[in-house]
Amino acid sequence: MRFSRREFVKATTIGVGVQAMLGRLLAQAAGPARNIVFIMTDQQPISTLGCYGNPLDPTPNLDRLAATGVRFTNFYLGGFPCSPSRACMFTGRYPHGHGVNTNDVPLAADIPSMGSLLEAAGDDTGYFGKWHLGGNMYRDLKGQGPANGNWYHKRVDDPGDYKYERVEGGVGEDAPQLGFEMWVGGWKQYHEYLRKVGLGDLLDKNPNVGNHNDFPSGPDSTHAYSQLPEEHHMEAFFAQEAEAFIRSRRGNDRPFSLVLSFFGPHLPVAPPRPWDERYTLDQCPLPANHVDDLKGKPIRQRTNKQCYVLDQWTDDQFRDYIRRYYGYCAYIDRQIGRVLDALTECGFDDNTILIFTSDHGDMVGAHGMIYKLCACCYEELWNVPFLMRVPGVTRPGTETESLGSNVDIMPTLLDLLGLPKDEGMHGVSLAPVLRDPATSVRDRVFAHWCGQSHLTFDGRWKYALHWKPRDIDELYDLQADPGELRNLALDPDHAGRVKQSQDVLLQWLRDTQHPYAATIEQQAQKIVEARVIDAEPEVAQFTYVGGSEFEMEIVWHVRDDMPQEGKFWAFTQFCNRQFATDGDIVFRFTPWPDPPVTEWRAGQDYRVGPVKVRVPVHAGAGTYQVRSGLWDPEQKKGPGILLHGEGNAKVMGDLIIKKDGDTITDIAYQANG
Repeated sequence: MRFSRREFVKATTIGVGVQAMLGRLLAQAAGPARNIVFIMTDQQPISTLGCYGNPLDPTPNLDRLAATGVRFTNFYLGGFPCSPSRACMFTGRYPHGHGVNTNDVPLAADIPSMGSLLEAAGDDTGYFGKWHLGGNMYRDLKGQGPANGNWYHKRVDDPGDYKYERVEGGVGEDAPQLGFEMWVGGWKQYHEYLRKVGLGDLLDKNPNVGNHNDFPSGPDSTHAYSQLPEEHHMEAFFAQEAEAFIRSRRGNDRPFSLVLSFFGPHLPVAPPRPWDERYTLDQCPLPANHVDDLKGKPIRQRTNKQCYVLDQWTDDQFRDYIRRYYGYCAYIDRQIGRVLDALTECGFDDNTILIFTSDHGDMVGAHGMIYKLCACCYEELWNVPFLMRVPGVTRPGTETESLGSNVDIMPTLLDLLGLPKDEGMHGVSLAPVLRDPATSVRDRVFAHWCGQSHLTFDGRWKYALHWKPRDIDELYDLQADPGELRNLALDPDHAGRVKQSQDVLLQWLRDTQHPYAATIEQQAQKIVEARVIDAEPEVAQFTYVGGSEFEMEIVWHVRDDMPQEGKFWAFTQFCNRQFATDGDIVFRFTPWPDPPVTEWRAGQDYRVGPVKVRVPVHAGAGTYQVRSGLWDPEQKKGPGILLHGEGNAKVMGDLIIKKDGDTITDIAYQANG
């Protein structure tokens, strides 16, 4: 008996009905490949894999997988960074379809996703490692954040844009979620493991070990390594648990599906010894596009000093970062080998779909950058590895240049299992490409960046629209400029292509029913050229004085000469719509040196404060966005510039107010990033 697409969609919309429907459908699914093993890393660019051309061959086990399946060379993210990308993989939807537009937003249980669909189908399901779809994954044992780290971003209704506020709650990483029955996370379960193997003393001295904190020896600007033993590092722990799950399935006819999600090689880039010195500095040359002054590119790229460190790091610091990255990937690859071996030894190779990918990449020295949050669309971040083996479908050792997106993963699995795609899924099935690598199912890919930018790529031309805040767009010809060193978006000779690319992007937003397509289109019409300058406020000092008072000092870093249009005074606003009295502003302060600064000079720092601020009575407990900007009180306007493309103000971080009843018990500040 077969079920029509309409019957399937009807079942998915009534919640409980989908489980019975999927159970009947999958029970009939024919074909030898029925188990699913989905392996992913966090922040791993394709340059780290031997099968993608790394001459050091740090990934022999992933190369083994590539040799038995299909390797995609043009596979891209649907959303960025971690949480949005993972939700894209598991739901087949872009962020405006699954609602996870930024990190720490929980994936809603009523959206059909991998775990819930496969559990409903009767699979034994397991999840091992990083999740990041249950709210905040970090834990703050010092109590500086709400509920000691147990918080999540909750959607705030807004007619013009996605808005979130940080509230208590969220499941975090410690409990089974969304259909995954067997659950092993990187905090509670990992702590239990460390005590079990006799490392309780280490944990007592360093209670924040877990999740991404793998006890690094120092910052990434130094030769950092994890002080956890390699055999008890969290990556070995997760691989061990996944391997045990697979071996427990031997002799059991019931299908199983598992996700093994490593926390590495995400920062801190601190592999356990001896993997930190597996490669020498001489073996790790700087990338060809390492030197980039970023002129004519989004200003946020060169003002993000956490990522753009070209003028801060030496060549050897970059090489050391790269060699540790390769070493970390090699260490994780060793753990992946254990899982692949378990599948072979248990006789599951011929009936298991095997997938490997990463949720996004890392700059690893390209464009003078490290890490990821650099407001860009570079290949190092967006073009991720994707390997897939489907017994009876894929041919060993094949490669495809066909475009693919991680929103295509779920539609592909459903197609391979003989199931119709859920109507809410934006992705397409890659099954035709798996069968014939010369086939194409897409003529371009689309993606989100933190709900602030969107990009599209057709295999040659890549265009990014930076609309929130409005910033310089990007256009690259990857055929002529594979290193993406020359932004053509402001080149008059390419104005037509920019317009065409923008039209395609905006039409995609409308076609996929983005709720704020009109807002994005309105922002896209704003011209951003010379009005963008490089002036950045930063909270240099914060102290909770006690009671309802705190002291704050702000320093303005001015790297470009500013237009002389007035006597600019600084303002700092604390914003939370729940308690606001002026738009989203709850309270503010506006001090400045007397007389006001009228000549802003490149290379100068201008300090405001320290200023003592009193929290007003009407301000309740919660998180307040802190933004600072410039204002001319005589002309009653801003300075006629864009600070990082954000108008005349810049969001710097969050003020967190705690109360016991009506009494303030603590006030803390947390910078962005």
